[in-house]
Amino acid sequence: MKQLHFLFFFLFFTGISAAKTLPVQLIALLSLKSSLVDPLDTLHSWKPSRNPIWCNWSGIKCDQHDHIISIDISNRNLSGTIASNIRHLGHLRYLNLSTNAFQGPLPPHVFELRSLISLDISHNAFSSGFPSGISKLKWLSYLDAYNNDFNGSLPQDITQLQLLEHLHLGGSYFSGEIPGSYCSFPRLKFLDLAGNLLTGALPAEIGLLKQLQRIEIGYNEFTGELPTQLSQLSNLTYLDISSANLSGEIPIALGNLSKLETLLLFKNRFRGSIPPSLSQLASLKVLDLSFNQLNGIIPSEVSLLKELNTLNLMTNKLTGDIPEGVAGLPNLEFLSLWNNSLTGVLPPKLGSNGKLQKLDVSSNALSGPIPPHVCDGNRLVKLLLFSNQFSGHLPFSLGSRCTALERFRVQNNFLNGSLPEGFGLSHNITFMDVSNNNFSGSIPRDLSNAPKLEYLNISNNFFQKELPDNVWSSRSLQIFSASHSGLIGKLTDFIGCESLYKIELEGNAFTGNIPWDIGHCHKLISVNLRQNLLTGIIPWEISALPSITDVDLSHNLLTGTIPANFDNSSTLENFNVSYNQLTGPVPSSGNILSIFHPSSFIGNKGLCGSILQKPCRASDHSPRDVDVRAKQQSRSAGAIVWILAAALGLVLFTLIALIRCYHARYHRGFASGNRDIGLWKLTAFQRLNFVADDVLYSLSVTDKILGMGSMGTVYKAEMPGGEIIAVKKLWGKQKEMIRQRKGVLAEVEVLGSVRHRNIVRLLGCCSNNETTMLLYEYMPNGNLDDLLHGNHNKGHNSVADWLTRYKIAMGVAQGICYLHHDCDPVIVHRDLKPSNILLDAQMEARVADFGVAKLIQCDESMSVIAGSYGYIAPEYAYTLQVDEKSDIYSYGVVLMEILCGRRSVDAEFGDGNSIVDWVKTKIKTKEGLRNVLDKNAGALCAPVREEMMLLLRVALLCTSRNPADRPPMRDVVSMLLEAKPKRKVPASGECGGCNKHVVDFDDQDSAAEC
Repeated sequence: MKQLHFLFFFLFFTGISAAKTLPVQLIALLSLKSSLVDPLDTLHSWKPSRNPIWCNWSGIKCDQHDHIISIDISNRNLSGTIASNIRHLGHLRYLNLSTNAFQGPLPPHVFELRSLISLDISHNAFSSGFPSGISKLKWLSYLDAYNNDFNGSLPQDITQLQLLEHLHLGGSYFSGEIPGSYCSFPRLKFLDLAGNLLTGALPAEIGLLKQLQRIEIGYNEFTGELPTQLSQLSNLTYLDISSANLSGEIPIALGNLSKLETLLLFKNRFRGSIPPSLSQLASLKVLDLSFNQLNGIIPSEVSLLKELNTLNLMTNKLTGDIPEGVAGLPNLEFLSLWNNSLTGVLPPKLGSNGKLQKLDVSSNALSGPIPPHVCDGNRLVKLLLFSNQFSGHLPFSLGSRCTALERFRVQNNFLNGSLPEGFGLSHNITFMDVSNNNFSGSIPRDLSNAPKLEYLNISNNFFQKELPDNVWSSRSLQIFSASHSGLIGKLTDFIGCESLYKIELEGNAFTGNIPWDIGHCHKLISVNLRQNLLTGIIPWEISALPSITDVDLSHNLLTGTIPANFDNSSTLENFNVSYNQLTGPVPSSGNILSIFHPSSFIGNKGLCGSILQKPCRASDHSPRDVDVRAKQQSRSAGAIVWILAAALGLVLFTLIALIRCYHARYHRGFASGNRDIGLWKLTAFQRLNFVADDVLYSLSVTDKILGMGSMGTVYKAEMPGGEIIAVKKLWGKQKEMIRQRKGVLAEVEVLGSVRHRNIVRLLGCCSNNETTMLLYEYMPNGNLDDLLHGNHNKGHNSVADWLTRYKIAMGVAQGICYLHHDCDPVIVHRDLKPSNILLDAQMEARVADFGVAKLIQCDESMSVIAGSYGYIAPEYAYTLQVDEKSDIYSYGVVLMEILCGRRSVDAEFGDGNSIVDWVKTKIKTKEGLRNVLDKNAGALCAPVREEMMLLLRVALLCTSRNPADRPPMRDVVSMLLEAKPKRKVPASGECGGCNKHVVDFDDQDSAAEC
């Protein structure tokens, strides 16, 4: 009202003559602003302060008569509603609401804007059916509703828009068939219906869209064949019907599309041969027919496509030679023919155009040499030739003129000669695999100079040389495999091995001792030195490695005893020292080595102990003597423990008293308004209907504590308008909070801008000089921990059936994916666990508690413990650093809890073990595998069990001990989508009704959201 009063005052004194029309526009704009939630205050200029009043406002354009003709408020993080007064903007021609956070049904009064030419509502969360009434927009030529949550049938009245040129309804949940009437737009140039739930056959009338230039209708579930009428679209430049479940043969008539530049038909079920008529597509730049069932040869006519940039034919059943003319394509940059049955040689001149960036012909039956010109132009990034029958030497140019190369894989061939020098000059190469060939000679020393090389595999060759003395100094090298490579000499000292996770040197002829400085390889997880000629003792430093899981030193000439430290190495999963010359007892003071099979120690005549059922003599330092000494030490340790316990009790008593005192003072502060702590300030990240005093009063009269986390206590608070919120009061010492307040609020402000359906929304921040309180939306269904492990969950719990659990698992994955891939800088949660996963009224998962979350801008060590016991990634123990991989490990643990119905840490798992260790042990047997999955979730039902097993594989990948083996969250979301349930679990928990009801989980956000 203040704005309106000011408006009339302004008009009166400025003498604006058009008071009958212009104020209506102003009122419409101010009404629109008042109905929107604008957390970033992007509409701050929408105030009646200048003349012309509205034409200079952000996002507003006017004509020469000051009529508003364009509103562009895209990409502003807006939410709320679209005010009905917007319909009074009768001259509006362009309306752009895209890339915001609008939800719910699309308001139909938008269709009252009769002058609209362009309407863009893409990248929002508008839901429900598409409203009727759009036919009123007779002048509309551009409609973009991509990436929303619309459902139901495609809107029918849209076909009455005879001037429409651009129609984008992709990325929603529209179902049913494409109506034939959608082929009656006389001016349509752009049609996109991709990424919906559309079914049925493609309408034959599609050939009537004579002006169509671009069509994308893939990622649906159509049936039938590709209509030949597509060939009538003479103006078509872009055709994408990929991943659409189409079958039959590719129509020969497609060769008539003379203007076509891009043809994407991958991931269908097309059979038959590739039509030679496609060579008539003189303008074609991209041809992708991959992941089909095509057979026959690659037609030689493909070499006539002089504009071709990309040729993808992988994963078909193609045979015969690669046409030599492919090498003569002047613009070819990407060639992918992998996973076929191609024979013959690679065209000798392939790459001579100087533009080739990717060549992948792996998993075929190709032979002959690698073309010498493959790296001409130095643009080649990926060279993947593995699993063929290539022979001859590697071209010298691969080392000298291929510095752009990132991935080089030629394993499983018959290549020979030496590895060329020069790979170390590449500042980009990360992955190099030359295993299973016939290479010989020296291993290039310059490989250690490659700054990004992470994976190097030279196994199963015939080098007959020593390892270079600088082999471990490659600063990024994580996995080095050189098994069965004819290597000789002594093991070089482990200098510069700080990044190594895995060392595989099995089956060589190494002699001498194992260097003791292997203990410098702090990240080492697996070391395999079996079947060599190593002598000397086993370095105890291996047992001290913080994450070591696999040690294989068998079939050597090692002497001495097994270091007792190995029996206390809690991370050890596999240990093999068989067939050496070891002596003495197998250590048994701990509980690690006793769990291994006796075969891990056989072949050592001097070893003894209970695990070998060979008693030790007194001179052997029997295990019993060790136990006696341990008991004596334990008595001293016991006394120390009692003293420490008493001291700890005194400290806890004092701490509790201090907390009570502070708590009382805190509540008195609310009532008295203590001036020492300063005024309370409420920073809102969206429109709020309450102020700071309302929050403080509610807290002063409530005793409802929702939970207590690592960074504070969470209260349930009811605002004067009846709105219920969650208030988290952060812990913190007074002086520290005063010093860190600006940093805390800066981080909170970034978190306040986070907007995702699976992230608990931060409403605001309430703070003074001492205290910071975060205000969150309230989640009525509690958290995942209560759902899985609460008292109500004993026995069968229908609320936590398989569909609900999958929905929660997917929601959490999408939330974390958003934090990792869509936030800049990246946000790492650092404390993901079931109690931090809240459930809204629809049982949607909302990731909460960024109490220790950190905005990751660089690889920096954190000063506080990251996470909770049972969910912390193993590498944190020795790096004290966290990144996205830490969250992925935690997610894997949460996923196991969802699947197994057990807590992450349980006495049943054994001392020091978590659910990850328990699952990995159980799945080694078929009976154990059946007992892992929670029967309350429907695991007794075979189809459900299969779906749960798919997710268990994802959980195992996420909890890989090697962080590099954990998939990024984008891939996790994709894998979960592939395993989405299609059945409703019967209430009985048995299998009788598994197929009665089909449930589509495509209402989840797609992987593209990440």
